[in-house]
Amino acid sequence: MTPPLPPEVAAYLDAATRLLPPTVRTAARGELHANLHQAMLDHLTVGSPEAEAWNRAVCEAGPAGRVALGLARTHTLPLLWRTLLLAGALGGAASALWAQGAGPAPAHHEARP
Repeated sequence: MTPPLPPEVAAYLDAATRLLPPTVRTAARGELHANLHQAMLDHLTVGSPEAEAWNRAVCEAGPAGRVALGLARTHTLPLLWRTLLLAGALGGAASALWAQGAGPAPAHHEARP
């Protein structure tokens, strides 16, 4: 049975993953938790008490805000790039159609008030 996570560590994990979309938040939180847990175990092996080991692991990871920005950059920039590429492709297709004469209807076909 895994011992419960200290409340400070749970709060850190929540803060560090708050900027992520829900689709990746759980996986990223699990990965960050695993990294913190390994760092905590490293401190336990050199004789630190468990509470101090968790504290050192969190301090080594850095401020939650900085970690949150790094995780957001890693997990959301690819989505942003895909969106921008799609918008560019659609804009290019619309421009090609416009240039081939598929533009607006001639003036005599427009409805008059």
